[in-house]
Amino acid sequence: MRVTVTELNRNVQHVIHERYNDLARLQEQLATGRRLMRPSDAPVDVANDLNLTSEMKRFQQYNKNINDGLGFMAITGDSMDSMNILMQRSRELAIQAASDTKTATERVIINKEIEQVFRQLITLINTQYKGEYVFSGPQHKIPPIVLNSSPADSVDDYNLFRMASYDASASGVGTPVQLFNSFDQSPITKLIPGTFSLSIGTTTYIENTDYSVDYEAGTITPLNPDLAIDVMSNYSVDGVKMKFEYLSKGKNIYGETISGKGEILREIEAGVTMAINIPLEEMITDYSSGNELTGMMIRFGESLLKNDQPGIERAIEELDKVFNTMLSAQTRNGAKINRLETTLYRNESQTTGIVAQISVLEDADMAETVSKYMLTENVYKAALQTATRVIQPSLVNFL
Repeated sequence: MRVTVTELNRNVQHVIHERYNDLARLQEQLATGRRLMRPSDAPVDVANDLNLTSEMKRFQQYNKNINDGLGFMAITGDSMDSMNILMQRSRELAIQAASDTKTATERVIINKEIEQVFRQLITLINTQYKGEYVFSGPQHKIPPIVLNSSPADSVDDYNLFRMASYDASASGVGTPVQLFNSFDQSPITKLIPGTFSLSIGTTTYIENTDYSVDYEAGTITPLNPDLAIDVMSNYSVDGVKMKFEYLSKGKNIYGETISGKGEILREIEAGVTMAINIPLEEMITDYSSGNELTGMMIRFGESLLKNDQPGIERAIEELDKVFNTMLSAQTRNGAKINRLETTLYRNESQTTGIVAQISVLEDADMAETVSKYMLTENVYKAALQTATRVIQPSLVNFL
């Protein structure tokens, strides 16, 4: 078969180009330490490598979810620990106050400490983790419980309807009437015992003498005819001044109250999700009796203010039931933490195995690659030398 000079030159150039590509590929592997640089290097290995890399990233995301959940639940557990200490202190004070030797004055003094304990409990219920309320359920940007006030301190308080109101003009003396938010006319409940004061002009009225308050229901009973009025008709700085603090549930931007129910979920394994939160209602409500923490603490404080020994004795029983509910919730939180930690350990072990498999596919064997590089370099040099002999000399060689 006849071989032309052009065909010979083309073939020699092709061989040199191929050997140069082999040399460049090995040099790239030595420079990067990677065997797989592009799909054409080893299509099957590249496909397996992509699958393993995708699986590794999934496990890394699972581990991030678990670590976030562990942080969330650690904060939840710390809050519960502090609540337990406060509940134990409340029980100690209740036992002291229930003693026959305690006077009405001493019980009022005990309520001052109970009030501070109650405020601390509210603060703990509103615990945040990374700017999110841990006991608000899925609506974690909204506090589960809000501490509000009826200030009546300035003209602005009246102009902006910050002070509460009631209307006893028709019912008269001795009949409970509901307290209302003057701004939206919603009923007010769950007042903080010991925070209520009432005056008209320069006259300050005395609780349990001129009026009585049901702190949980949010009603006031006028006992003095001067107080059997419609507050809104006396709504001015020189008129009625009614100051107190009260609790309400958090509200969203539409004015709807949140329940604290619902789960905050994290995916911890393929197809496996887990709730990392303890719903507020499950933590502070004894379903067997219907008692919940805030109402129970308000009734306890009110019993202290009214020197109600049977009410104080009931508070001890209610404290025990709510306390047991909180301990049960704390146990569930601890069990969830254990599960997450076990899953995290398993995921990390699997991630380590996947990384090892990826390394086998991707990483170049440096000793073998250096050996191949030296061999390929010699082949490339030999191809160049052979080319100088094969390619036909031109007239230039003889000048």
